[in-house]
Amino acid sequence: MIQVTEEAKELFQNVEHPEGTVLRLDPVMDENSGQTQIGIAAGEPREDDQVVDHDGEELLHIAAPVSEALAGSTLNVVDTPEGPGIGITTPDGEPGENSTN
Repeated sequence: MIQVTEEAKELFQNVEHPEGTVLRLDPVMDENSGQTQIGIAAGEPREDDQVVDHDGEELLHIAAPVSEALAGSTLNVVDTPEGPGIGITTPDGEPGENSTN
């Protein structure tokens, strides 16, 4: 399971997505490098998603393969040149790929 900091939850609360969809953390194939990365986008909820709630509201659905691959990691807020973004810290303390909103 991936942990999500309170600051990250607050950031997710402000992300707009079409009605009937949820905010998702999904694996995404980078067409240039062929590597799998993690992306945040609106999408359909799936039964095997890890669901992140805040004050009774579903904020984020994390695809099962991402949740399993990054088990023990933490999503947190990081400062980027474009403003606040989401970072991933792995259990060994290493920062992972940053995803901006």
